[in-house]
Amino acid sequence: MIRFWYLPEDRNYILLNDTFKNKITEILKNKNYPYKLRNKFMSSKISLKIIKKISNDLEIPLETFEKNITWIGGSNSRGLSKPKLPFNLESREGSRFIAGIINDGCLTKDGEESYGRLMYDNFDKTLRDSMINNYLSIFGGNPNEISFRNYEKKKYLEFSSVIRDIIHLIIKEKGPKSESNLSIPSFILNDKEAILGWIEQAIADEGNVNYNLNKYRREIVWRRSLDVTPLFNSPINKEIPFKKLPLNIQKLLYKQKCKLIEEEKKILDLLGISYNEYNIGVYPTNKGKIRTRWQISITKRENLIKLRKLIKIPSKEKDKKFSLMCNEFQRYKEPLKIKNAIIRLGKNKKIFTSIDLKLSMKYKNISATHKWLRIFGKQGIIEKVKESTHRKPAEYKLTPNK
Repeated sequence: MIRFWYLPEDRNYILLNDTFKNKITEILKNKNYPYKLRNKFMSSKISLKIIKKISNDLEIPLETFEKNITWIGGSNSRGLSKPKLPFNLESREGSRFIAGIINDGCLTKDGEESYGRLMYDNFDKTLRDSMINNYLSIFGGNPNEISFRNYEKKKYLEFSSVIRDIIHLIIKEKGPKSESNLSIPSFILNDKEAILGWIEQAIADEGNVNYNLNKYRREIVWRRSLDVTPLFNSPINKEIPFKKLPLNIQKLLYKQKCKLIEEEKKILDLLGISYNEYNIGVYPTNKGKIRTRWQISITKRENLIKLRKLIKIPSKEKDKKFSLMCNEFQRYKEPLKIKNAIIRLGKNKKIFTSIDLKLSMKYKNISATHKWLRIFGKQGIIEKVKESTHRKPAEYKLTPNK
C-alpha cells in the first residue's frame, strides 16, 4: 500500500478538489498563517512538502488530504489524474505490472537532468495493452498519460515520473536487472492472486508455450539472466552451452543463485506444480559483460492442466496456444477412460456387450459405445465372439495378450 506522503516531497505535487482547498485556505487565513506559505498552498500545484507542513501545523491528518487529491505528479509532467489513493499493488494486476517492469521494462538510473525513467518495452500489442489495463486498475488516470514510443527496433510505453517514484519504492534498485539480481517483492509472495499474476507475466514476457501437433513434447518455459562476469578471467565472443564450459566454471555457476528463479520455484512448489530447472550456459552482451541463463520448464499433462486452470497469460497468442495444448490433452483423456473401462469389463465379466460398456461409462445413448468398440477392435485390444441379432447385442472379450 503506497500513500502519497511516501513519495519524494521535493519533486512531487498535488491538486486538491476546489471545495476542500477553499476550506483549508479559509482556515489558514483565520489563523494568520504566514503569507508566503499560504500563497504556496493557494497555487495551482502544491508540493508535498507544503502539504505535510500544513497537515502538521493544522493537525489535519494526511489521510484527509489524500481523500481530496484530484491529481498527483511532477511539476512539469503529465502526472496522474483521478488517482486511486492509496495505491494498492497487492493484487493480480499489481503483481503483473511490477513483473512486467522487471521482465521487459526498466527503471533507469538517475542522470544529470533526470531522476531516471520507467518504461515497458514489448513488440506484442496485447502485452502493452495489458500493462495499460493493469496501470489503470492500480493507479487510476487515463491512457493518455502514458507515452508510447514507436521505433523500428523498439516499441515501448513510458510512464510519468510519479509512477516511476512509486515503483522505485518497491523495486528500489535501478539499472540492469541481471546485474542487481532483483528479488520478487515480499508482499507478492504472501498473496495467492499476486503470485498467479507474477507467473502469468513471467510466461508472457520471458517465456514460451512450446506446443506442436506434430511433436510429442509440450511444455511451458521461461528464462532469467544473471551477470557472472567476475567468474571469467577473459571476455567471451559467443554463446557457450553449459555442458561445454570447464567443470570449475560449471560448479561456480551452480553456486550463483538467481533470486527471481529461486522465488519462482517456491511459487510453483506452493501451487503444487512440478518443474525442471537447469542452466543453459553463458553469453556475451554488447557491452562486454558475461551473463548466464537459468530456465524453468513445466511439462507433463497434470502440471500443465493444473496451471491452465489457475492462470490466463496476458499474451493473446501464448494464452491461445496454451489452451490448444490443454484441449489436446483432454482429447486423449476420453479414449484412455474407455480403454480402462473395457479392460475392467473383460477381466471382471470375461464376455461383455455394448450395453455393459454404456452403463460403465454412464453414456446416455449406445451409439458412442459402438464407435469405441469398433476402434479398439481394430487396434486388437478386443475381439468379437458373437455377432449381434435383432434381440441381443454383439458379445466381446479381451484378446488373449491383453
